[in-house]
Amino acid sequence: MEMAEAIGVGRRRASKRRKGRPSCQDCFFHCQMLCALDLDEPCSTFRQNSSDGLIPPRQPALLLRQPPQEPSAEAA
Repeated sequence: MEMAEAIGVGRRRASKRRKGRPSCQDCFFHCQMLCALDLDEPCSTFRQNSSDGLIPPRQPALLLRQPPQEPSAEAA
């Protein structure tokens, strides 16, 4: 942390936290000093910091579509 302060990359000021909402201080990138943004709220790349490291976001379930119905030869 001393080196970070020496080169002008200090911690952001603490802001009031709302219960249940993530903040930049909870972000993996902020905790690992990999974030270059200075925002008041988490950005779109927010990832929760955990002891397991960087955890990718959950992917939506893959929904299989039915193949299109081909017109029958009798209808033509």
